[in-house]
Amino acid sequence: MKKHEVRCTKKLDHVSQAWAHIRDFGSCWHPDIVKNKIEIGATGAAVRVFTGTDGSTYREQITYFSDTDQLLRYALIDGIDGIENYRGEVSTTATSVNWTASFKAADALGKAVAAGTSDIFNNGLEWLNNNTSGPDTIKPTPASATRPKLQATHIKGAAHLSVLSATHAHEPCWTLVLFVHGIGGNAGNWRTQLEAMADTHNVAALDLRGYGDSALGNNQSHIDDYCDDILSVMQHFGSRKLVIVGLSMGSWIATSFAMRHPQLLAGLVLAGGCTGMSEADADERNNFLQSRAHPLSQGKTPAEFADAVVDLISGPNATRQQKAALHASMSAISSETYLDALTCFCNPVERFDFSRITCPVLLVTGVYDRLAAPAEIRQVSHNMYHAIDDAGRLPDIRFEVINDAGHLCNLEQPEQFNNLLLAFLHRTPGTTRQATPTRESKRQNKSRLILDAALAEFSALGFDGVSMTDIAKRAGVSKPTLYQYFGDKDGLFANVLQQGCDHIMTPLSAPDGSLVDRLWDFSWTYADFVLREDMLSLARLVLGEASRRPDIAGIYHHAGPGKAFKGLIAFMQECKEANQLDFDDIEYAAQDLWSLILSGPRDYHLHFVNEQPDRAQLLRSIGHGLQVFLKVYSKNRTADLDALNVKIDTMQRTLTNNTKVTEQ
Repeated sequence: MKKHEVRCTKKLDHVSQAWAHIRDFGSCWHPDIVKNKIEIGATGAAVRVFTGTDGSTYREQITYFSDTDQLLRYALIDGIDGIENYRGEVSTTATSVNWTASFKAADALGKAVAAGTSDIFNNGLEWLNNNTSGPDTIKPTPASATRPKLQATHIKGAAHLSVLSATHAHEPCWTLVLFVHGIGGNAGNWRTQLEAMADTHNVAALDLRGYGDSALGNNQSHIDDYCDDILSVMQHFGSRKLVIVGLSMGSWIATSFAMRHPQLLAGLVLAGGCTGMSEADADERNNFLQSRAHPLSQGKTPAEFADAVVDLISGPNATRQQKAALHASMSAISSETYLDALTCFCNPVERFDFSRITCPVLLVTGVYDRLAAPAEIRQVSHNMYHAIDDAGRLPDIRFEVINDAGHLCNLEQPEQFNNLLLAFLHRTPGTTRQATPTRESKRQNKSRLILDAALAEFSALGFDGVSMTDIAKRAGVSKPTLYQYFGDKDGLFANVLQQGCDHIMTPLSAPDGSLVDRLWDFSWTYADFVLREDMLSLARLVLGEASRRPDIAGIYHHAGPGKAFKGLIAFMQECKEANQLDFDDIEYAAQDLWSLILSGPRDYHLHFVNEQPDRAQLLRSIGHGLQVFLKVYSKNRTADLDALNVKIDTMQRTLTNNTKVTEQ
């Protein structure tokens, strides 16, 4: 295979009109396209399926887009046999349009395809030169005037958290659009976005630790704490996927979450930031921390230096009302909260590996942003594109600069921000709520409410200590509804356990993960679930009642651990058929994995009620257990162990850095 390139350029007097045609990926403006339609790919990327004048059908996917830079990249998915890695790009300058492509093919075939591609590009450029008017503008459909009211919700997870939300009680909240603010902000800074999106999406804005009504906590906050808080919000709303919209430090938190839980994201929106201080050296981080914390060392509160912060983050044309809102949110922060967030932000535990991102990404910043300048975020967007492309997957990246806005572009130019966000959400699969609730969606949502209530009751009082009346009261439904949905208390108990089983087995069914990725994610999902306070309490109560109520212990085993073990066996068989694992007895091999990763810590915490799981100890158990398992059963032992050791070392550095920050 040889690399071939095609480069065509045409000078035009009306570049802006030409871009109006080019950016419309689904139009038929090109003279060599007979018909064209847009499909939305599995991840939300736009895929055009078009027929050429020769009768052939082609499929191309957008991989990078920017109206700001007038740049469009795409990849050929189907249509030309014998070529690989076809990547196209159309861009403009002040006076010309540039169209390029590269691909790999055998020499003779490559030359023929390159010649044909050059003709197609030049035909398109000539058409653009002869057509001076742009396409008709399509007006957006106005949102409904009726929107759910925003409400404050309190969540008890790893910390006591508050969120401002608008979800739809008659529908399951499968995908939640979660907004995360930055240092100096709060959930209320997203009110305009929440109100604009609430008609069509399930939305919530999180108050970070110490902000709003969220508790700060007794120890220094770390990035893993913030990610755990996001998981708590996700669990509270019963969501399977998230679109995280982050601003400033919130963008750094969102990207950090993507590094840890890529399979949980349907989309990622990064405003006014991304990498935070993760690419800065130690001196730069320390200088940033010292400069921002200096007013605190002089005894000033955030309210007393809010004016200086507002001047720094505002654009030159920010209104008095907008500045007042920023001042108010800054003034509401305690000195302890401000220093806690700064310390976490200035002590990143990793340099981001953008190749781990598997969802569409929108990066935006304000033209006057001095903390996340357009040039910086533009470079991040290109780095992200190349990292994903080099990993062998098709990127889906958009980069835009919001006019006349500073750092908090969502507040200064809400209409521009909301238009970009709505366009992103409307083409992201599974995020838009149903306009009219179906009977099935109502039933699924009510089932979730009942199961959550039942778990809380069972884990507190045990099986015999709970009545169906108590569960109905906690769930806010009638007692007959419980019997209609789950038959009896035995059936309800089994379904509670089944829900947990499904949760811990999800990582093993990840379609794009390697063997090590899936084992690693499964191990930590399993650990985080079974070592939860409520799940340990439930296990203790069931074991305590086992001799008197063996039937309940049987239900617990068959619907919980027993069913999960069957899923583990199915995973092991799949891996053997894929030539990833080798074993003689599948049940013993699955039992080895089950026991190696967590049996010791779980047994310990079942007996020591007042001790909290320690992640360093869990890392030793999970890391060692997976190492032993791969040494015995892996068909690609060296490569798998190397990949596992990278994960162990990365988490070890994270835990070490977190300890250092706490000691400081």
